[in-house]
Amino acid sequence: MFSFSSPIKSFSWLEQANQDWDIIIVGSSPSGCVLANRLSEDGRTKVLLLEAGESNANKLWSKIPATWSRTLWSSYDWQHATTPQRHLDNRRLSWPRGKLLGGSSSVNVLIYHHCAPSDYDEWEKMGCEGWGYESLREPLKRSEGYTPSKEHEDVDLEERGTEGPWKTGFGKVHPVSRKFVQAAEEVGIPYNPDFNTPRGTVGVSQFLTFVDQKGHRSSAATAYLTPDVLARPNLTVVTSTLTTRVLLSRDGKRAVGVEVADEKKRLGRFTVLAKKEVILAAGTINTPQLLMLSGIGPRDQLEAHNIPVKHELPHVGQNLQDHLQVPVLFRAKKGRTLDWLVRSPLRALPCIIRWLLGLKGTMTTNFAECVAFFRTDDKNLNFQEEDEKIPYECNANPGAPDIEIMGVPAGVVKFGKAQLPKGTDAITLMPYLLQPESKGSITLRSESPFDYPAIDPNYLSTQTDVTCLVRGVRIAMRIARSQPLAEDLALRDVADPNTIVSEEEEAYNLGDAHEGKLSDAQIATWCKRKAETLFHPTGTARMGQSGEDSVVDTRLRVHGLQGLRVCDASVFPRIVSGHTMAPVIAVAERAADLIQQELA
Repeated sequence: MFSFSSPIKSFSWLEQANQDWDIIIVGSSPSGCVLANRLSEDGRTKVLLLEAGESNANKLWSKIPATWSRTLWSSYDWQHATTPQRHLDNRRLSWPRGKLLGGSSSVNVLIYHHCAPSDYDEWEKMGCEGWGYESLREPLKRSEGYTPSKEHEDVDLEERGTEGPWKTGFGKVHPVSRKFVQAAEEVGIPYNPDFNTPRGTVGVSQFLTFVDQKGHRSSAATAYLTPDVLARPNLTVVTSTLTTRVLLSRDGKRAVGVEVADEKKRLGRFTVLAKKEVILAAGTINTPQLLMLSGIGPRDQLEAHNIPVKHELPHVGQNLQDHLQVPVLFRAKKGRTLDWLVRSPLRALPCIIRWLLGLKGTMTTNFAECVAFFRTDDKNLNFQEEDEKIPYECNANPGAPDIEIMGVPAGVVKFGKAQLPKGTDAITLMPYLLQPESKGSITLRSESPFDYPAIDPNYLSTQTDVTCLVRGVRIAMRIARSQPLAEDLALRDVADPNTIVSEEEEAYNLGDAHEGKLSDAQIATWCKRKAETLFHPTGTARMGQSGEDSVVDTRLRVHGLQGLRVCDASVFPRIVSGHTMAPVIAVAERAADLIQQELA
């Protein structure tokens, strides 16, 4: 428990404190950290940041880039799960989300990616004026503190942010990852030295990561809640505190505060008041849940759980989108991958000691070292239509990719929850569906804030999504059998990857098969059996013109209410074609500008 002198307070401190605040921010997600920093920088505005999880301080597995998977299914993780997915063989998928300061930026795969400029321009076309690429380009650069690399001199520093608090850079790449890049070029995907420019993100290259010069994770918490920021007398950060509902004025037109409870003991509810604003930054799952628990949302949802309807907004919890991926494992020759680091704690120990001594080394890898982005309507990739009666149309924005294939120099089974058979090595190529047509929802299970909501992404509910993902798998299989990557692999021949075999052998079945001998239906069956989330949920409180089609306006104010905003990935009008961390921090930077204008 933190003492009264600690810069980070506990629930018991808040319960005893006799203070008032101008702004209450619910959730220390990446956007919550940005807002806490920016809105308190004037020294006058009293800001309270509430986090249900713990502090990120002294969380070793969160700090070491290579151990990010150790944070999943731990106390750092909300450990959500979907409802049974009817298009994925009725499976329930694990949905990790960060539950500590920094939110998911403290537990994720550390990938820094602007996504495609047309993603943001599409938001503007959808009616979100002021949220196009040109409006977000400056916040993207402002937040970044890029460290140049001798191996990446083809990166234009004029297009990188170099003075921002969020540290990024290129790490050391494993040899097999370099061969992945060359093999992808051989297949027909061009080299792209920098995915984070106005020229877009199509191509193959090394990923930029948010790892600082010491080799530590640079999360939103470490970047924006630094000791000097936490020392500000007008900023208070309180952990282990669950916000149970937003409080509205008697006339129901204005947010005036929040009700909170001890997250660990689930006791002690009391109210905390805000003079100016309540800002929800609790994320794509918890933000719509909190709105509905507060009586703000679809009437049928609220009435079904005996929650008084205080402000009807039918789109709360709707428009849920996420990136779906399929891990395809390929057997590798002994010693050609990083499986030894994952499999053997004894062999990993010297690397951890080296990292602890400040010598960086192998533990600075995030495993997701290199990646290929492409469009599935690219005629150079030579896809054959199996059924001309079902026309295929790429769902991506102009110039944006609809598939990403991440190359991982190790065998990945359920993101580290399961291990490969002893003594085996592998690489994993993961095709991601970047622009899904499928949409789902977040709905309540009960009126209790301690009950998790129902998460239904409705994955692969359209034929376009299925065809797109199948094409992504085909390209992954082509890359694996192209030189120079193929020389590091030890593939066998499998006729049908869906043949029932031992569990140990099953992981490799698709990777061992020849792409040219597989039908789309066979690959689709595998996708439905093995697909998993990429942890990028968005859209459940999306931005738009009115309450008839959205939840917040273009200044992120909840339609029809005063003093209540939302700022996290739930406001995205449409999912971006890549990784969501840089976009959500840019959205928060821009939101801070807008709020400061109003507070001035």
